[in-house]
Order: sequence, then structure tokens, then C-alpha cells
Amino acid sequence: MNLHFGETLKALRKEKNFTQENLANFLGVSFQAVSKWERNESYPDITMLPSIASLFGVSVDKLLGIDLIEKDKKIEEYINEYSRLWNLGKIDEVKALMKQATEEFPGNYALLVRYFNALISTEDTDEYLIGIRNEAQTIYETIQNHCTVDSIRIWAKKLMCRYLRDLSLIEGSGCSIEEAERILDTMPIMQNTRDYYAMYMYPNDDKKRSEACANGISEMLRLFGEIMNRKYKSFLDADDKISQAYINLLEAVMPDEDYGKSYYLMVIYQQRLGVKKYISGDENGALEHFEKTVTLAKKYDLMPDISYHTSPAVEGLVFDKVKAYRFWEGSFADNVKDGLKNRPQLSDEFKKSEKFLKILEL
Repeated sequence: MNLHFGETLKALRKEKNFTQENLANFLGVSFQAVSKWERNESYPDITMLPSIASLFGVSVDKLLGIDLIEKDKKIEEYINEYSRLWNLGKIDEVKALMKQATEEFPGNYALLVRYFNALISTEDTDEYLIGIRNEAQTIYETIQNHCTVDSIRIWAKKLMCRYLRDLSLIEGSGCSIEEAERILDTMPIMQNTRDYYAMYMYPNDDKKRSEACANGISEMLRLFGEIMNRKYKSFLDADDKISQAYINLLEAVMPDEDYGKSYYLMVIYQQRLGVKKYISGDENGALEHFEKTVTLAKKYDLMPDISYHTSPAVEGLVFDKVKAYRFWEGSFADNVKDGLKNRPQLSDEFKKSEKFLKILEL
């Protein structure tokens, strides 16, 4: 919860056409003290609050910014509910919620960018994607032209790139991939990101440098896995050696199986290798990977929402499961088991085998 005393005091003082010196003289303090109050670097003695409130004709609650605190609280509740519903895959509900939020707080770009995300993710039909073009463009331009928070502006650029990419694949949409590429060209390259550069910020602070490096390692491992996953068009096109190399890398850097942001990728790569081994005729090898897949997914389900890495390279790093990327609803283990049962590459005979069914019972 944020205190808004400084902002409120400054606004009230300007309404009265008071200078900091005028206010300081009235209260019997230095103008430096008033300056610090307005910057929220310090606060007046509690006994002075009634006098200050009386001078401006407001309540002490108003002076302290209680209304702004309640506003911040409501916005935070909207964002938390957005994360909860998104992780459950209830995108229609997310869209309705964030539509309501943006109507209640029309100038809040943190809410608007989340509505934008839901808007372009609710449906993937050609008719829907074409139909939201004007609204998507208006939201994007509003954020780019008026929002001053770089992280929100970049998020909106990423979302617009994704939307325009999808639109460019629709025949007759009037959109080409070059529109997305023009936005892409304005986004920062990898080494200009916060997570990367933070590793260089603390040469004399071992603790902060270690934390920044741990976060950088975690994020880079996830990005590497995602990039390799996107390199191939289909699930089974990936090179087995590269898939195994990624698994080996995660196991080496995170020997405690605290894969964090890369957890879902480890499961995907394990399952992929299992299917590939089955196709090549190595059923025992396939079963080993499938068992690992289900075991990891079950372990993920049992993890608390907040956990801490223990592997040396990332020790102490916080992993927030609620905010982590997910593509499944409900239990991860159940999702993985359903995926295995429905894998078209596996024969019905194999799926009915005792060893395979035993894995599904884990």
C-alpha cells in the first residue's frame, strides 16, 4: 500500500497558490522540511496534521491520501484476479474483468495493457481477429502516446506484434507481416534488457550481484528453451541431440530440480524425447522419459505458490508459481497424462501396456 501524502500536499498547496516557503512559515518549519514532505522522503509530526488539513479545508484522511490508497488497493485486486483467472485459462472471464477495470480506472495503463492481452487472446477465429482491429489499434496507440512506463509500453508492443502476426496469416485481412516487423524493430535487443544488464550493476555488492546473476541465469535458460522450442515448426521436428542437450543443461545448472521458470520446458522436452524414442523403436527409453515427465509434473503441482531455488547457481532466487507461464488448466500432472494418453504417435497396444498404465497411475 502506498502513502500519497506528498502528492496530496503538493496538489493542495498549488491550489491555494502557496509556495513551499509560505507553507513552511505558517507551520513554523523550514521550507526544506516541506520539500522533503512533498517528495515523500519524510513526514510531519502527527500533531501537525490537523493544522495542515484545516489550512487547506480538507479532512486528515484526504490529506493522507486515503482515497488514493483505496484506489491503489482496488487496482491491485484487479491485477491479482487477472493473474489468477489467466493461470486457470479463463480468458473470457479475464477479458470481462479487465474491461470493467479499465472503465472504472480509464487512465490506468497497467490495467489497459492487461485488457489488451485478454482482447487478442480470447478467440483465434479469423472473423474475431479482424473485428477487433480498430479497438486493438486504439489501445496500442493510447499506450504508446501517453504511457510513460517503459515496461508497459514494451509489453504493448509485444502484444501488438503478436496480434499483427496472427492477422497477417488471414487471407484478405489487409495486414502484412511488415507491420509487425516495424514495431519489432523499435524494441530493445536482448542485452539491453533489465534482467541482462542488472548483472553488471553491482560490482561492489556481492549479495545484489549474486541475486541479479541468479535471475539472469534463470531467465536465460527459459529463453533458450523457448527459442529452441520455437525453432521447429512441430512438436517432433526438434533435433534429439539438442533436446537432450537442453535437458542436460537444466540438470547441470539446477541439480536440485528447482527448474522454476523453465519447469514446463523440462516437461515438454522430456515428453518429446519419449515420443521420439518410441518412434525409433526404443520403448524402454520412451517409458523412462514418460515416467520423468509425469513425476516432474506431479512435483510441480505439489510446489507451494512461492518457493526458493536451492541449486548453487540460482540459490535464494524466488519462484512465484502463480505468476509463472502456463498453458494448461487445473493439474499439470493430469494435463501431462491426458497428453500422453492422446498422443497419436503411440500405439493403442503400447498405451494399454502394464508399464505405461503404471506411469499414468503415478
